[in-house]
Amino acid sequence: MIWQPPYTNTGFWLTPMIKANSTPMIESTAVLQTLLDTFRETYPHHQLPDLVARAPGRVNLLGGHVDFQDGLVLNIAIDREIWLAAAAGADGHLQVHAADLRESAAVALDRLDARADVNGVDLPRWAQYPAGVAWALRRRDLPLPGLAAVFSGNVIMRAGLSSSAAVEEAFAIAWQALGGWSLSANELAQVGREAEREYMKLGTGIQDQFTALHGLRDHTLLIDCRTLEHRHIALPPQVRVVACDTNTRRELAGSSYNSRARDTHATVALIRQERPQIKTLRDVSLDELNAFRPRLTESQFRRSRHVVTEIARVEAGVETLATGDLAAFGALMNDSYRSARDDYGSSSPALDAMWDAATNHAACYGARYSGGGEAGAVVALVDADAVDDFIAGTAERYTATTGRTGEFFPVEPADGASVIR
Repeated sequence: MIWQPPYTNTGFWLTPMIKANSTPMIESTAVLQTLLDTFRETYPHHQLPDLVARAPGRVNLLGGHVDFQDGLVLNIAIDREIWLAAAAGADGHLQVHAADLRESAAVALDRLDARADVNGVDLPRWAQYPAGVAWALRRRDLPLPGLAAVFSGNVIMRAGLSSSAAVEEAFAIAWQALGGWSLSANELAQVGREAEREYMKLGTGIQDQFTALHGLRDHTLLIDCRTLEHRHIALPPQVRVVACDTNTRRELAGSSYNSRARDTHATVALIRQERPQIKTLRDVSLDELNAFRPRLTESQFRRSRHVVTEIARVEAGVETLATGDLAAFGALMNDSYRSARDDYGSSSPALDAMWDAATNHAACYGARYSGGGEAGAVVALVDADAVDDFIAGTAERYTATTGRTGEFFPVEPADGASVIR
């Protein structure tokens, strides 16, 4: 299939080929213009990519650190995205250029297990995400063409907005379109999770990848991380979601993210010795957890208590959101933040300062951090008529407390990933 009409210096129109609820036509934008120009400069023998794929980031309204325990999460895909321009025919290699980092890597698709580039040098962290996707797809015996690719976007990296999952799913749907095979959206989400859990050895769940694929404009997304059943719940029009970036960063691989997850898995292993029917903390009530407290370390108990109570908060949050009780929903967001901070232990002074600044504004219903914690962004639910005043007041308080300058931007619930030819 060809571009209709082809890219020109004055602009282009692109027609989505996947996802019926994607925008029918996308006008030329600076991001796409730059992406295609960079593609032509990087791969002059191609001139044009075979396709462009896009995948959104996400923010987590409720349900932090529960997806790897089969919990419930409530997210929105956001209108900040990763864009990927790709062409098939790279002689069995993945050639990828990260435009925002100005870095390139090449890896042989038949030597992905080495986690090294064509020169035997360890793949940089950013390149392991698309390589991990290729690894997971090849495990399914799917034909995988070599790829020449450039990706870019406005999903801030390591801020808790799931830029990594957006990268993974953009590559997954691009390979699907070019390879001539088809996986369900749920299976594509599993591919992304395998890239992180098994290829990169990160203790992550599936909510990020799932949201990148199943997002729906103007709606939140409730995900059952055990069954992958999901439903969309409209976000009331009188509120806006505002990302409040602390401008501090953490890396999952170098943080305590995995050790905290291991504590919750250890709790399940101990309880299962007496109650074999228990699969994950999703199956454990707070009373049951309290009964095992003497046999758990303090960190195992407290981190597990966060998971158990957070799943209950999501269940309550769905009801309050569906009935439009924004004050009750905001209170649950605040309780979620306190639980993650005090029990799970994944906050930080910068996040605490941002959360305090946000929740002290009269227009804020509630706030919590999005993503793995320790750094990154707080996400706030704000009265739609007071967003500008909220941003100005929160920014001033955050800077006064920390001496740092935060970054603030409203985000809209967006559609899930799509391929554009």
